[in-house]
Amino acid sequence: MVRTTLLLATALALSPPAWAGDEPLYEPAPAWVLEAVPQVEPSGPPIILFDDQRRIEQGRLWTYVDRAMRIDNPQMLTAAGTLQAAWLPDKGDLIIHRVTILRGGEEIDLLAQGARFEVLRRERGLEQRMLDGAHTATLPVPGLRVGDVLRLSFTTTVADQALDKEVQTIAVLPPEPFQAGFGRVRLSWPQGSDVRWQANGVEMPQPIVENGFATLEAKLPLAKLPDMPEDAPARYSMPPLLQAGTFADWQEVSQVMAPLYSTEGTIAPGSAVAGKVTAIKAAHAGSLDRAVAALRLVQDEVAYLANGMNGGNYIPQSPAETWEMRYGDCKAKTLLLLAMLRDMGIEAEAALVTTSTGDSLPSILPMAAAFDHVIVRTVIDGTEHWLDGTNAGTSTAVVFEVPPFHHALPLRADGAGLIAMAQRPQSAFDRESALTFDHRAGLDVPMLYTAEWHLNGPAGAPVRAVIGQASEDQIDEFVQNFATAQLGDSRVISGTLSFDSASNSATVRATGLMTSPWRWERGTGTRDFGLPSGNFTFRPDRSRAAWRDIPVALPGPYSERVEITVLLPDAAEGYQLEGREGFAEEIAGVRLERTARKEAERLVIVDSAAWPGGELSPGDAVAERARAVRFGSTELKLRAPANVTRRYAAARSADRSRFAAVEAAYAELIAKDSEDNENYRNRANFRAGTFDRAGALEDLSIVLEREPDADTYFQRSQLNADLNRLEDALADAEAAFELAPSVSAARQRAELLRYFGRQEEAIALLEDQDATGEERRTLSIAISDLNAEIGRKDQGLQRIVELLEQRPGDPDLLNARCWYQATWNYQPEDLVTICTEAVEQADWSAPVLDSRAMGYYRLGRHPEALKDLEAALAASPDQSASLFMRGIVRRAMGDGDGQRDISEALARTPSLERHYALFGITAE
Repeated sequence: MVRTTLLLATALALSPPAWAGDEPLYEPAPAWVLEAVPQVEPSGPPIILFDDQRRIEQGRLWTYVDRAMRIDNPQMLTAAGTLQAAWLPDKGDLIIHRVTILRGGEEIDLLAQGARFEVLRRERGLEQRMLDGAHTATLPVPGLRVGDVLRLSFTTTVADQALDKEVQTIAVLPPEPFQAGFGRVRLSWPQGSDVRWQANGVEMPQPIVENGFATLEAKLPLAKLPDMPEDAPARYSMPPLLQAGTFADWQEVSQVMAPLYSTEGTIAPGSAVAGKVTAIKAAHAGSLDRAVAALRLVQDEVAYLANGMNGGNYIPQSPAETWEMRYGDCKAKTLLLLAMLRDMGIEAEAALVTTSTGDSLPSILPMAAAFDHVIVRTVIDGTEHWLDGTNAGTSTAVVFEVPPFHHALPLRADGAGLIAMAQRPQSAFDRESALTFDHRAGLDVPMLYTAEWHLNGPAGAPVRAVIGQASEDQIDEFVQNFATAQLGDSRVISGTLSFDSASNSATVRATGLMTSPWRWERGTGTRDFGLPSGNFTFRPDRSRAAWRDIPVALPGPYSERVEITVLLPDAAEGYQLEGREGFAEEIAGVRLERTARKEAERLVIVDSAAWPGGELSPGDAVAERARAVRFGSTELKLRAPANVTRRYAAARSADRSRFAAVEAAYAELIAKDSEDNENYRNRANFRAGTFDRAGALEDLSIVLEREPDADTYFQRSQLNADLNRLEDALADAEAAFELAPSVSAARQRAELLRYFGRQEEAIALLEDQDATGEERRTLSIAISDLNAEIGRKDQGLQRIVELLEQRPGDPDLLNARCWYQATWNYQPEDLVTICTEAVEQADWSAPVLDSRAMGYYRLGRHPEALKDLEAALAASPDQSASLFMRGIVRRAMGDGDGQRDISEALARTPSLERHYALFGITAE
């Protein structure tokens, strides 16, 4: 891969050269360096000097670095307080020239004062299983202060015999917004030598020849790069690069690197590797089956470790070493696999690739540093295969897949050019899922699910790694995390992992419980589905003239199929699917398929999508975008019938059989981990939501005995209040307030205090709260209500009026005034005007309609009150206060069904009777 620096350390280099050193040298800069004089300014860019000079000469690359930075603040002082310089001691030297501090007009020479770098030999990438042989020299800068300018100059050298005296370098040319007082990149080489150069993304003049050397120079920063569409291929977002090297072409790169992957004599007769080859040949007849078996052996039984020590940045360790040590990097794995394949009579060759910017290779100057990875290429039965020993999960089902590297360079003794790695359709899905969502207990209660995920290829590797190595608890945690990642927040009741060695695929199974995904708007329920095709969009933006000829990069290759079964509480015919129920299309190379069918009390959806990878030409992209627009949205929703059974239907029924499966699931979760209080909290929420208040209290009490917290006390207080256990409710509210004083806890205490005749105490409590502006308004409204209750109706109303004067037209405050005057039957003359303004400002929301209905009721305008309450309940059928008042209004109108509404509302929220009695409205 082309990176921002030469990839000698991370790519694929013979014994260390004699002049290389393990310790830094302290010498003047080379004579060819053109010294820069930094212009120190008190302001402007903190990077005073950014100088990068390189020379190619006699098979060696010299890189001179000169940096000066002004220390503007304590943060920079910390960041720049320790200098670092890295080099490869088996390939060259680190030569320190200068470490100085510029302070005012004084230059402090730290090297002259005896400062020396300390060499760290610990591998920098060890945690990522990378050994590159690099050493890092560090120096804590003595005496550095804010306001100083710190300057460091050093040179590193590299000569890599593995490249047969070829030299290569890549220098990034930073564009704006990078800033520096003085910046440049300078590159020189002997006139007439075979050095070739190329600048990508920037126009540069021809080299200037002086004193026998050709020199290129770029002033930095370059101009800001033009914006690129996000879906442009990677090559369009490459930073400007200055490249130089001595390779003539890709064929020479191939020729130079090919001997490193010669396998002749690498598998000794009777050796362990030879035994593995014999076993594979005996177990498998066909060449492809044998190749897959060899690849799986390399993937599964040789751990990855990038070992670039002692000249090994390009040189692979031998197959025998790799097998004996059971670790190796891409070079080692590739050489081992090559040796095995060739020993089995399968023709194969090593191929260099780059893992992220392979589409840019044809525009890159030919050099080995353009690559960061090596794999195996083979043609079996006329089909080209790409075998990556560092991957995982290979099987005959996925071996046809082409990795997304775009181009490869086969390594051959007679050389080779770049070849395209054309994508082809996947022969197996990466992920196949079978999900059952059980809504039979109701659409608005927790949902049971069963799930099975079948993972092919690399997707199954993490599962295999867990099986056999993790404890039972760790497996449970893995399944829980996996299910959460796929489905969202859920609780796994049971889960298993399995791995099929024959197909090299993994399966994750889980049963669990999760919050219902149904969403309710104006009394109507809908739910979405996370379908593979639901992620499909193709809207490439090529609206700018400069973008019109840019291809579109496609995601992938990746494919997924899911089968979803939804178990419904009522006949499926009553439900409506919104969106595309079925299709089989290929748009922009993406294959999309879906079928959906309703049967009895279930819905079954089968959906798949396969993203191809690669890219589309600008012309094809225009045509495919038009097809995507005509195709439309892939969104799919399920809409419930208006009369679907809701959870509050259980409020007046002792029969909880419909909830038995959910209750059993909570019981199983608790039995699985009885110490997990969250399971008790979740069951309490479910029970409270389905009107088993006694069961909810039991669960909350268990939590509070173990781990008292304000939220649980607050929740139990509300339940006790609903059950008319006012003393218990107040005690819990006070405990919640003591543990975590808050506005909500104070309001709960105040609301309960009024039923003990302690309104003044409640008012004092609310007035004493330290609240935000919005909270203060809420508290003021609650205080006004308490004032009205004890006969100070004018004072209570004045509070709300003053708030409205501060925020005229505020819908919440208008509603508060409407509700106050209506409930306390105070100043009815302007009630309709105020309440109607509140309704209009609140966009006819259900709670405000309920307030106006109370106003109409007080005025004896019962039909209008009933109309508002019907509208409120249509929008929010679970608003039990509106149901209660509808019963009151209907009763006042002589409708015998009014008492049924009242009874239903009190079954849902028993505290309504006590609350409305404050306003003189009685249930009987």
